[in-house]
Amino acid sequence: MTICSWLWTDINRELKGYKLTNTLVTITKAWRWGLTFISISFVGHGFRDFSCLNSFKSSECLVWSEPSNNLSQIINQLFNFLFGANFTEPIAKFIGLFALIIYMLGLIQWFIIKLPRSGRNSGFSDYGEY
Repeated sequence: MTICSWLWTDINRELKGYKLTNTLVTITKAWRWGLTFISISFVGHGFRDFSCLNSFKSSECLVWSEPSNNLSQIINQLFNFLFGANFTEPIAKFIGLFALIIYMLGLIQWFIIKLPRSGRNSGFSDYGEY
């Protein structure tokens, strides 16, 4: 995924149309470099725990099989208004179905209107390619 983010021709072609000081260029480069550093970090952690490939049930490898407690606490605090809410089952079903319907309407609109007109191109710039 990291390599693809750097070699994504649609994005690269789009960025060539902007100056280097443009916000879109800066955000895209920050996203790419952030993704690259995270990937390198994960590869480093993977090599450090390379022995877990053979014996996943060992005591040293339990960290890989359990979700992070810190991440769970952060998510719980950030989304406490939703996860900690006292929704009844019918209200939760209604919210979920309503969100699904809105998502499906947007997807259908994209398939019927946007995709046939511009294809996969975002349509932000036109470089004479059709």
